[in-house]
Amino acid sequence: MTMDAVVARDEGPVRVLTLTRAPGNTLALAVLASLRAEIDRAAGDPRVRAVVLASGLPKYFSSGLDLQEIMALPEEKRPQAFESLLHCYRALLAAPKPVVASLSGAAILGGWIIAMGCDWRVMAEESGKAALSEIRLGLTPTPALVTRLSALAVDQRVVKDMVLRGQTLRAAEALAAGLVDEIVPEAQVFERSLALAKRLAKSAPAAFASLKKGLNAPFLSEELWTRSLSEFNILFAGTEAREGMAAMRDKRRPRWED
Repeated sequence: MTMDAVVARDEGPVRVLTLTRAPGNTLALAVLASLRAEIDRAAGDPRVRAVVLASGLPKYFSSGLDLQEIMALPEEKRPQAFESLLHCYRALLAAPKPVVASLSGAAILGGWIIAMGCDWRVMAEESGKAALSEIRLGLTPTPALVTRLSALAVDQRVVKDMVLRGQTLRAAEALAAGLVDEIVPEAQVFERSLALAKRLAKSAPAAFASLKKGLNAPFLSEELWTRSLSEFNILFAGTEAREGMAAMRDKRRPRWED
């Protein structure tokens, strides 16, 4: 594996997939392709009974898609990055095995989308953050992802604040909202995530796969995904998205005025 991809190793029956792209684990196309391949490989390997998705970097699980890479692509190819991200997210939802997200730091935008694709989320109490703030880029996280966020959250006001106001939640807020399952000191996040995955690896595999498929069926509807990608692509082709991404790249406030 290259340092721009995903490092895979086994801890007994648990496959650990570690994002290693400094400084913030931005999800470049090569990273997403590698992650998708590793998810599929783990899902199809009978020796693997659970998966941990982790970061090898301090303070970041993932800061989302690589906007520099996206902006350098020909305009007609730019939506490919979001589609590649969604393929990884859907592969996690469809994987027949338990998947634990070890969130040793911020999971924002595409990083939080990947985290939402996992079955359990353990977050660092000091540096953990969650954000689905595509509104700040003039974009939508799509109905498919908002549906998932709404299903996870115990307080729908949090969903509204995250997607309509672009609010970022700290670890304690994410826990209170039901978006993560546990918060622990940053130094213990991976250890706790691995311990949880090893317990889950003892589950009856066929029964677990059947139950997970049923639980996640509403989030894998083809009609929902077709509508979601259509809505995203319409906004992505618009002037607001171009301005929003340029503003984030240039580290300035977007100007929405005509």
